[in-house]
Amino acid sequence: MFRMTSVFIIGVVMALVLAACGGGADDAVGDSPATTSAAADPQGSSDPSGSAGDGAADGAQDLGDDLAQSLEDQQAAAGGGGATLTVGDTTWTFGSVLCAFGPDEIGQEGAEFVLSAIQDGLQLYVSIDSFGHSVSLDDISDFENPSVSLAADPFTAAMTQGPEEFVEVDGKAISATALFLDGTSDALDPVEGTLEATCP
Repeated sequence: MFRMTSVFIIGVVMALVLAACGGGADDAVGDSPATTSAAADPQGSSDPSGSAGDGAADGAQDLGDDLAQSLEDQQAAAGGGGATLTVGDTTWTFGSVLCAFGPDEIGQEGAEFVLSAIQDGLQLYVSIDSFGHSVSLDDISDFENPSVSLAADPFTAAMTQGPEEFVEVDGKAISATALFLDGTSDALDPVEGTLEATCP
């Protein structure tokens, strides 16, 4: 199944980064080669072979790849911070992160905090907004067949009876303990995970 979650996450974080840097939405749209390539993709709706779904998925993957590369470049340029996520017996460490605080920096009403870290084709995303608390780790190099898809969010909390508010922000120190569901598995067995991060 094609997942749009990571594309949405990247888009939200792109907005917060542009807001924090003083850029605007026109900057992102004007420089995005994904818009052109997706529109020009001959495997889109005009493909008589029935591969329109594949064309849409490819276009979205291209868009995600372009946005991810832009974010990764900004993350490298900003430098600093770091994050470690452990879920079950597996640990992922990110050498740098991007953070934004408050709706002005994030560009989303009701948003309090966002952290994004991209490394080795994976994106760690942490947020506190009007929807609640969330921590996720997604394979953004392959949206259709992700190697990793872990989430702790309001939906997960309702499914697992876990805590609804679990992300703690203390200055630039971020921590969380929550129950995660694995989107790559049909089993709905929650696994406890912990996050420790520091913003630049």
